[in-house]
Amino acid sequence: MMGKRKVSIFSILALIVGLSGLGLGVDSLYNYQQLVNQVEPPKPLVRASLAFSYSTPSTIWTPINFDVLDYDVTSDFNITTNRFICPISGYYLISGMVTFTMQDGETILLAAYREGVNEAGSLAHASHSDSLSTGFTDIIYLNAGDYLELRAFHTGSASRSIFGNAEGTYTYFTIAATDILN
Repeated sequence: MMGKRKVSIFSILALIVGLSGLGLGVDSLYNYQQLVNQVEPPKPLVRASLAFSYSTPSTIWTPINFDVLDYDVTSDFNITTNRFICPISGYYLISGMVTFTMQDGETILLAAYREGVNEAGSLAHASHSDSLSTGFTDIIYLNAGDYLELRAFHTGSASRSIFGNAEGTYTYFTIAATDILN
């Protein structure tokens, strides 16, 4: 013959606490999944550089032909057209540098062009130098779909070479989305 089991109030409380714990665990898992789904996708971050030097004509704004894509987190820079295509409207931190072989008295200019319009840039004038660099940094607003390219200009009497090197330190273009002003 089997005996009757006595259910204590303690057993009932333990069961209630256990079941509520299971509920909290499921709720926590649900909240974690919601948090994962809210993580923002990566923002544009690009650096293109020049590894090999090449010549450019005199007194013409010429897009720089980058040959290395150091990084492009969101795949927005087209290395064939040398253009960044803006995926999201907002403020972008841009920076560029160019180095030329130059002769005394010649000038070089560098500019970022948005949709064919000069947005930011710099210039330098050669004085007793065979190479000359200029660079700039700025924050500009880009609309989704805008293209941005880096162009160079020089006043040499003939073609001049834009320097490139394996480290990409002489000629480069960087673009980074920023939340500072968005």
